[in-house]
Amino acid sequence: MSFWEVVGGADKGGILVREGQSLKSTELSGRLSTGAILGELERAGERLKYCLLKGTGPAEGWVSLKIAGKELVQPTSTPEGKPEVLEPFPKEVKHLVPESSPFPFPSGRCFGKDGKMKMLYLHGGGVSKTVAQMQLNSTFKEIPQKKQLDWTIWTGPHAVPLGWNGDFSLKPFGPNFTVYFERLPFANCQWETWEGLEKTLVEFKKFIKENGPFDGAMGFDMGGEFLVHVAKMATEGDPELQGAFRFLILFTTTAPKHLSPMGRERIKAPLQIPSVCSWSNSDENHPYMEYEELPLFIHPDFREVIVHKDGHKPPLLKKDQPEFWRLARFLDAMEKGNVFTPTDHEDNGVRRSLWLPVQRGLASEPPAGKRQLLVVPDPLGAGPDLHRVMDALQAMQAKGEALEFKGEPFVSSGSPPKPIQRLALLMELCQASHEVFSKDGSDLDVQHVTFTEDQKINWHCQASEVPSRQLLSKDIVQDEEHDLRVRALATKLLESIKVSGGPGPALVGFASGAFIAFAMARELVATGVKPLGLWLVNPPLRLPWSMTATPCCLKDCPVQVLVDQDSTYGPPWRYEVATFGPFSTAVYVDLNDMASKVVSALRGS
Repeated sequence: MSFWEVVGGADKGGILVREGQSLKSTELSGRLSTGAILGELERAGERLKYCLLKGTGPAEGWVSLKIAGKELVQPTSTPEGKPEVLEPFPKEVKHLVPESSPFPFPSGRCFGKDGKMKMLYLHGGGVSKTVAQMQLNSTFKEIPQKKQLDWTIWTGPHAVPLGWNGDFSLKPFGPNFTVYFERLPFANCQWETWEGLEKTLVEFKKFIKENGPFDGAMGFDMGGEFLVHVAKMATEGDPELQGAFRFLILFTTTAPKHLSPMGRERIKAPLQIPSVCSWSNSDENHPYMEYEELPLFIHPDFREVIVHKDGHKPPLLKKDQPEFWRLARFLDAMEKGNVFTPTDHEDNGVRRSLWLPVQRGLASEPPAGKRQLLVVPDPLGAGPDLHRVMDALQAMQAKGEALEFKGEPFVSSGSPPKPIQRLALLMELCQASHEVFSKDGSDLDVQHVTFTEDQKINWHCQASEVPSRQLLSKDIVQDEEHDLRVRALATKLLESIKVSGGPGPALVGFASGAFIAFAMARELVATGVKPLGLWLVNPPLRLPWSMTATPCCLKDCPVQVLVDQDSTYGPPWRYEVATFGPFSTAVYVDLNDMASKVVSALRGS
């Protein structure tokens, strides 16, 4: 594989880039910065077609190797030795990052035959070794290091029948379909258990003892989730997992949810193992926020995040894609034993200063006197998108189509129960007002936000822009300009509300109103007022990146996220990283139960 470094153009702000090979082709906007690192896509004489790996300038184009005998770019390799690394965490919050232990790497590298990298692959649930091999062939077909990778596939120890995952098209590739564990009672459940995990760990430890060590371990879906759990156990000192592998490649991999039995097994400090974390936002099997959360458990100096467009499968990488070269660059560093430095690609940059878990302080003593609760309802109510989804579900029901089915462990996967009732509850929440607190909140000073017509802004993407069936438009606020707009709105709303003297109010936001409540809490904290707490009920999961650019922006404000009990809601990590105060998640059965939980928590805050 060939890499190039831009060495010319220092006196001109970089070197010129053209759209095509010809010197008469269109000049692209912006110059390629001096010091930029390029991946070679094609070479024709003294012309180079590149893909930008590091630096600034056009992501792809053609440049000249020399001009008037002076070199503009020159061959380079992945930097040797320990490169200069910028501190990822702002000094104001660095003490909130749990101290990480070094990963227990094996001694040496390239443990495979003839000096190749010895690679281990753990597949997704309900497939066979044949399917796993096909996935490897597709993903690494054009990767320059392909011939240097010596693969071993370790299948799950739990046998399942064809169609366990609902995919009967896999019949030609059977009959030995397996999983590493079973998700119960259904996938993406808030209390999802990993049944059979202990047996898999026992078998894996035997396998490693007999076949290890490996250079890299790659996992897809539950295969990746199992490998991350193994890496956590190895870091925490499990003697049977020391020196198992040197690096990780994780496709569509999630972390355990807070309320699940595996929640207590969440990683305790950012892992220090070189890792690629890759997924597609259009994945149909899990809300992509689950994939976004996982990299935060890996130290920023060790993680390369690659978002692809190939849905729920290992990506089909091609040479003309930046994603291809970023994975190739990672493998090149691993093969040569170089210290890996993540690229400055946007996929890394937007989460560079973020981590999980956050070192949290203790809850403060409850203040004396009557407490104020400020309720922020959904400004647009249920909206047309939820009604369209409800109409579609009711039409399916009228035709006699099954809307749900119960799973059987290691036989078939179940579905979330009561989809119509769940959507009806969400619509009821979107139409709810402060009056839901009239019964349980009689001892509170309950205030509420009232929106003028021009303040009833649709913050969400269009239904056609929702990338996955796992999500609704109300789950997504992606326009970066909405950060400034909601901050201005929050300031105006706070000016119009009578805030009690003493400590700041507690805030609770419903659905889209939770997005506004979060902004109001940020504004209060910015002016030196600490809210008593922030409760976010089914809030949007995707926020503008600028809203999470500063970790712990709420300081020690307590935050709780509540979702309906049957939801497949993704992790609210954006709110989790916003505070170093107490953070928790909870489920509710109906609106009365939700109000009761908020009031009870506020009384005890």
